[in-house]
Amino acid sequence: MFISRLLERKFPARYQPLSGNDLRHMLRITFAGSVGLFFHSWIDTQYGVFYVVYPIMLTGLVPLFNLHIARQMVANAIINCVEMLLLFTFLVNYPLPMTLAVFILYTLRFYLMSRGPLFLFGSMGVICLSVMPHFLSYPTTDMNDLMFSNIIGSLLAVVLSAIACFIFPDTEPRQRPAPIIKSNSRIMHETLLGSFIATLLFVIFQVYTLSDSLAALMAGIFALFPMHYRGAILSATWRIWGVIVGCLFALCIQLIMYDFSRHLLLLLPLVSIALLIAARVHVFEKVGSGVGFSILTTLGLIFGQYMHPDSDIVFSDLYRLTSVTVSLLATLVVTFVMHKVLNYFAATRFTPEEP
Repeated sequence: MFISRLLERKFPARYQPLSGNDLRHMLRITFAGSVGLFFHSWIDTQYGVFYVVYPIMLTGLVPLFNLHIARQMVANAIINCVEMLLLFTFLVNYPLPMTLAVFILYTLRFYLMSRGPLFLFGSMGVICLSVMPHFLSYPTTDMNDLMFSNIIGSLLAVVLSAIACFIFPDTEPRQRPAPIIKSNSRIMHETLLGSFIATLLFVIFQVYTLSDSLAALMAGIFALFPMHYRGAILSATWRIWGVIVGCLFALCIQLIMYDFSRHLLLLLPLVSIALLIAARVHVFEKVGSGVGFSILTTLGLIFGQYMHPDSDIVFSDLYRLTSVTVSLLATLVVTFVMHKVLNYFAATRFTPEEP
C-alpha cells in the first residue's frame, strides 16, 4: 500500500510493518464509518454527526468490543439525553445556574476520564455535552429529534463495532496497556483543567451565533482529551494537520464527484478509500487522538453533517480550517493560563507519571 511506503520513508525510526491486528483495526474503522454514512443518508437525518462520527470514534479509540464498552456507550447516551432535557427545560432561561450545572457535569466526566476505567463513558459524555447544547442553542432545533438521533447513533456505533469485530477479528490477542498511576493532585489538575475550559467553550458557543462552527467546537474539545498542557499542544498540532488533510480529501472527492455527490453509491467508495487511508495513519501512530484520528473525524463531520450537493466546498473547507485554527489557539492560551494557576496549589499540582 502506498501509504505504508510513505510512512516508512517519512518516519524510518518509528515505522513498523502492518500487523494482522492493525489491518483488521483499519478495516473495522472503515466499515463502521462507511456503514454509518450509508445509514445516515438512507434515513436522511440532519444530525449525521451521531450516525457517522460516533461509529468512527468508537472503533477508532477502542480496538476491541465487549459488554463493558457497550454499556458505557448506551448508558452515556441515555444519561446525556436526561441531562439535556433537564437543562433546557428548567434552566434555559437562567444562564448562571445553567453554566454552573454544565461545569458540574463536565467535572464528573473529566474525573472519570482521569481515573481511567470509565474513560470511554467520560469522553463520550464530554462529546455529547458539547454537541447537543450546540445544536439546542438554535431555536429551530427539535429536541426530540436530537435526543432520538443521539441514542440511535450510539446504538448504531455499538452494533457496528460488534459486527466489525465479528467480521474482522484480531489475529492475535491484544496486550492490555499498562495503567498510569496518578497522584490525587494530578487527577484534580486534569479534572479542573478540562472542565473549566470545556465550560468556557460551552459559554462562548452558546452566546455567539457561530455558523457552521461544530468543527471548531469539537477541535477545542478534542484538544482537552490529554487533560494537561503539554498533551494539549501535541493534540492541537495533530488536530490542525488532521483537519487540513481531511479537508483536502473532502475537496478532492467533491471535485471528482462534481454534480454527482448526491448519488450515494458513487460517493461511498471514494469516502471509504479516504477513511481507509486515514485509518492506516491512525494505527501507525498508536496515540489515540492523533493525526489519523483527526482526519477520520473531520471526514465524518464533513460528509455526515455538512456535505450538500449545492454547497461551496472550497469556501466551507477554508472556513473550517480558519475556525479550527482560531479555536485551537485560543484553547491553548487558556489551557496554559489554567495550567499555571492550578500548579500554584499543592492539591491541584500536575505531577509526572509515576512508575
